[in-house]
Amino acid sequence: PKHLELFGALGKIPPRYAHIPLILNKDGSKMSKRDAGSSITSYMQEGYVADAVRNYLTLLGWSPKDNREKLDLSETVQLFTLEKVNRKNAHFDLDKCLWLNGQHLLQMDLQRFRDLSIPFLQKAHIDYRSEHSLDPVLAIIKEKIKLLTEVPDWVSYFFTEDYAFDEAAEAKSLKNPDSAQRLHALAQAFEAVSPWDPASIEACLKATALQLGIKAGELVPPTRVAVSGRPSGPSLYHLLEVLGKDRTVTRIHNVVQTRCTPAL
Repeated sequence: PKHLELFGALGKIPPRYAHIPLILNKDGSKMSKRDAGSSITSYMQEGYVADAVRNYLTLLGWSPKDNREKLDLSETVQLFTLEKVNRKNAHFDLDKCLWLNGQHLLQMDLQRFRDLSIPFLQKAHIDYRSEHSLDPVLAIIKEKIKLLTEVPDWVSYFFTEDYAFDEAAEAKSLKNPDSAQRLHALAQAFEAVSPWDPASIEACLKATALQLGIKAGELVPPTRVAVSGRPSGPSLYHLLEVLGKDRTVTRIHNVVQTRCTPAL
């Protein structure tokens, strides 16, 4: 009302106003500035990308009616009509926003993903050396990322030999009495692999497992933990390709000597 009076006082024709329904929390309570998701700063600090947040906000009280959820701004502008605005109140679901963030990151080109990731890597004091060395790493972990704050943890072990080990994963995969012998055999086999690409690495691991009389699945977890310190991550064969043959073999030998039971 105040704005309409101001337009009238100035002798101007006011624009047509419209509004989306009231935004509520998931439990149906009225959303306030103290609730999760109400602070723009929190999105920036937690690693959401603007495209995803904007995408989610456009779906509060409005829908393109074709079951589409990931929308670029240009698509929203093209599809938006007041007739598609819902009459009932909208419920704010931060989990849905998180999912959309992951979708936007997944489909983002590598250069932009890198540019958005670098500030978080710098904040975590990760020396990624150069964009040339960083891009192959980001390319294999991008599909795993939901928030940009997760990037440092996913890439850290690529850029240091002093990487941490997940205690539970280490106990499960490296303390097996057979782990030392199996990993030692794999490291020796890896030394002869050429070219060092995912297909050749996978073939070598499977051949080694066959020679050891075990399934390849029994060799994958200890190998992953040995070279990364963690039980999960990107495709092991792509991980090893990016890490490089020399570093892979060296890491496995070091782990056999220092962390496996019994060590060779």
